[in-house]
Amino acid sequence: MRIDTCKERVAVAVCDLQQDLLGSLTQDHEDRLLLVIGIILEAAREQKWSVIYSGLKFHSRYQDVPNGHKLYGAFQKLNQSMGDQGVHWFLDGWPGSQIVTTPAKVAPRSQDTIVWRAQHVPHTLISTLKEQNIQKLFVVGAKASGSVQITCQLAMDEGMEVCVIPEAVQDDDTDRLQAVLTLLKVFARITPMQEFMEMVGGLESFSEESQQAWIQKLMFEEDKLIACDCGRRGHGSRYIQLLLERGTWQTSPTQIWYEDFVKGEFYCPLGKQIVDFCDEPEFSKVSMYLSGREYLDEKDKVIEIAGNFMPKTYCMEDGEWLNGDGPTEEPDGSSLAPWFIKEADKNLGGASIAIVQNIYQIMSYIRKDRRYVIQQHIRDPLLTDNGHKTHVKFYLLLTCESDGITWTLYTYKASLLSISPNPWSPTDLSHDTQVTIHRHPQPPGETEGWKQHWEEVYSKCKQATAQVIERAIQKGKLKGRSQKKQFEVFSVDWMPDEHGNIWMFEFNMSPAVAQKEFDDPANRDCRRNYLMQHDEAMLREALDIVLPDGKSSIIDGAGSEELELGQWDLAGTFLGKGA
Repeated sequence: MRIDTCKERVAVAVCDLQQDLLGSLTQDHEDRLLLVIGIILEAAREQKWSVIYSGLKFHSRYQDVPNGHKLYGAFQKLNQSMGDQGVHWFLDGWPGSQIVTTPAKVAPRSQDTIVWRAQHVPHTLISTLKEQNIQKLFVVGAKASGSVQITCQLAMDEGMEVCVIPEAVQDDDTDRLQAVLTLLKVFARITPMQEFMEMVGGLESFSEESQQAWIQKLMFEEDKLIACDCGRRGHGSRYIQLLLERGTWQTSPTQIWYEDFVKGEFYCPLGKQIVDFCDEPEFSKVSMYLSGREYLDEKDKVIEIAGNFMPKTYCMEDGEWLNGDGPTEEPDGSSLAPWFIKEADKNLGGASIAIVQNIYQIMSYIRKDRRYVIQQHIRDPLLTDNGHKTHVKFYLLLTCESDGITWTLYTYKASLLSISPNPWSPTDLSHDTQVTIHRHPQPPGETEGWKQHWEEVYSKCKQATAQVIERAIQKGKLKGRSQKKQFEVFSVDWMPDEHGNIWMFEFNMSPAVAQKEFDDPANRDCRRNYLMQHDEAMLREALDIVLPDGKSSIIDGAGSEELELGQWDLAGTFLGKGA
């Protein structure tokens, strides 16, 4: 929520920003504290808020400290034996008692107010706030257990709305800092820095220097990798969820990257920074999309690399058969098997497929502004023992290292079957019978009526898939990315026949796995529960290969023998032509 400075008087109270106190902090904590406070003061001055510094300062010999003072009596006692030269913490005239002036943004300006005190309770600060009729107060500085805490309590007592920015408060004891921040919730509103920045106009309203300081040094924990969900379609959100489970990853906020008149807004990491993993390849050290993936995804382009593994396939464009090559009726009666009409650039889980009984019905489904592939059903499909059509949803992980030429293919031993709910008949043109899109919630090797085929079919699918992928790489359809590792988890549909052949129909570059709508267990039945567990395990194991835990995404993985593959099975390594 933005702050309306026309309706309320706002101030920032900077507590005890003096070197005599800051010296008790670690260097890293001091540097981070000063950087954050500098950014806050930049915003405060831009908004024309009051900036009031409060500091602790004593006269020579600590003459203004009562004898035996619980907090400051020790200073006085030591000074009596060593003099000002030996003991001068917070003593007027000595450098350590002054408000720090570096970095420049934290230094007091001529329009700012500085109030000093010689006691623990900052009465003068509160009086100044009241004189300026301050209604909303942001408290920053050190120490949390000292002036920060008492300032919050006194300001609250005077009816002010008090906010504490936790990133802008420090203490020389980290456990005590966390305890005080918890206690301060009684007196103040804990306002994280990100929320404060939104209150004053967002990150983009700050100077370039402050933006870079915030993004590069302050926003993230230094020992964690950074992931960002930019909302692109695909598995990005699920990957990030699984990475966060490790405890070694953290997320970056997003900002609008650009707007497309048709597709709407596109997002990128805050500050357009390059992060360790992001679903927007331009901003990620590793890409979750393969370069050239359209040659696998689009049904007319994949024909070239599928070779003899794909049934005879005809293409149409602008309402005409490509190269004049269209299907003809065969005299042996095999044309009685149904025909499938698929939009070449659509992959909608069967929704873009039309089914007809013969070639004479094809043209009634064709639109001149679209591209199509047309295939006849294979002869003698390998059915389940009770006569149901099935195909293998064969999952793949393909990686390319940052050298742009080293490719590795893995196939998933726990791939799934898709089984029609109806007995198969070549004359039944219903989608449920002919388009097997629903995944069976049981491993193929345990599926009654089909498990006897799995070992042989898996081996053939693995070898054939490796040949197709290698062909795509050798032909330069799949390309490496310059200085960037890439990977993708996708699937290919294989259908075996009764004669020991396997037939490839299409790749699915964004297969429906671990769908977000089933995150809530209340939306899942037993079948969905199994599929969610299967999918998350598959994606988690893929990430273990691509981004081994604790290692940056820009580091190429070690040899496969050193990786925990889980159910992934090394199917081949290939050398490509580079980016």
